[in-house]
Amino acid sequence: MNKLSTSSKRSMLTRVLTSIVLLAVLIPALVLGDWFFFALSIPLSVLAVREIIKVPGEKRYPWYVQLVVYLFLLFFVYGTFLLNYWGKGNPFDGATGFYLQKLFFPVLFVVLYFLSLSTIAVLSKKVTLPDMSYLFAIGVFLALGIQGMFYVRYFPNSSGLLENTETLVGLNGTYGTYFSTYYQSHQLNQTYASCLLFFFLLLGTWCSDVGAYFVGVLFGRHPMNPRISPHKTWEGFFGGWLFSMLVSLGFAALFEYAFSMPLVPGLIQFSFSPLLERMGIFAGQSWPFLVLLSFLMPVVGNIGGFLFSLVKRHYGIKDFGKIFPGHGGIIDRFDSIFTNCLMFSLVLSALSGGLLF
Repeated sequence: MNKLSTSSKRSMLTRVLTSIVLLAVLIPALVLGDWFFFALSIPLSVLAVREIIKVPGEKRYPWYVQLVVYLFLLFFVYGTFLLNYWGKGNPFDGATGFYLQKLFFPVLFVVLYFLSLSTIAVLSKKVTLPDMSYLFAIGVFLALGIQGMFYVRYFPNSSGLLENTETLVGLNGTYGTYFSTYYQSHQLNQTYASCLLFFFLLLGTWCSDVGAYFVGVLFGRHPMNPRISPHKTWEGFFGGWLFSMLVSLGFAALFEYAFSMPLVPGLIQFSFSPLLERMGIFAGQSWPFLVLLSFLMPVVGNIGGFLFSLVKRHYGIKDFGKIFPGHGGIIDRFDSIFTNCLMFSLVLSALSGGLLF
């Protein structure tokens, strides 16, 4: 066992105290959902975009570059709500609160963002091709990750499956409103119960980080990728992986069997699913998707962590920001969350949108 230094003990204490304060703010917003979670995301998104802009240097980019990045990335995050509002009515006015049945990323505006950065790079001596590539690639990935957070939180709040899924597999109205029907039949508040999927993701991701940190500090010997993250070890990774799976699957089992509250009724649960049986998926066995998500969270979360660590190493900085003592900035704390939200969104979209059958 490694011997802890005074600085390591102090760092652990700081990280723990910061996590407690962060959870005290995050948990109520997640449970209440609706406008509470939406409102919390706004400063988080603005600060995250600012961190991306400031990484190469506080004064690296002219004001017009910063304006373009802010406008496009925030539109990518919140544009789906605006476009749904103008095209199909208010997406915040569902019977069960906010809902989001699909990810929507306007390709036209992605192209416009790329062309805007390209034009600036051509006309301005202050913006290089690497600058343009960085702001485009990392910016779009960040925006997708934040929109994925909305999807994971609000998707279980919808009534059921997408309309095209009902047509594709011939589901009747009962299956088309499966989520809301399940919650009503079990006398559960759907707005509150729908937060479980996001808590499952948070637990799986952060327990992987916590387990990897403590196991790595105490027993770490073999670095995973010293070029990018010299302090992460294979011992820490596997310790965090095991801890993450035990906690996340235990959380899902507790709420499903003790309180009749599966993560996503009919799609992500341990018990047999008549919905998946009707859709012709695994003969109604839904537990493989639950185990798969739990298995993938530590892996995908680490990929996200390494990606943003690569950015920090490239620009020679320790953290993206300093808003969270012991953790760094918004991106430092949520990089793995953003990545796992994207992974969850892909799995849920495939299940509910008929892509797996």
